[in-house]
Amino acid sequence: MSAPPGVRDVFSETIRAAVVDGVREAMNVDEATNRRLLSAEEAATYLNLSRREIYNMVANKDLRAVKHGKRTMFDIRDLNEWIEAHKV
Repeated sequence: MSAPPGVRDVFSETIRAAVVDGVREAMNVDEATNRRLLSAEEAATYLNLSRREIYNMVANKDLRAVKHGKRTMFDIRDLNEWIEAHKV
């Protein structure tokens, strides 16, 4: 006996969503951006700050950055932690 088509669709979609969530978690990818690392410009936009403020926060060790050659990137999880730490 087979399930009706609507039930199969809901079940398939539930399985698909669970797999996508599991892969994102395993790869450390943020759901909002589909990436883990952001540029300084993207980090500034994400935090609603200027790029200069972002670099000042790094210089003052208020925000961690990932360096690769001349590139400075920001882990979205660090940005989220900064947001949580500064809530009043």
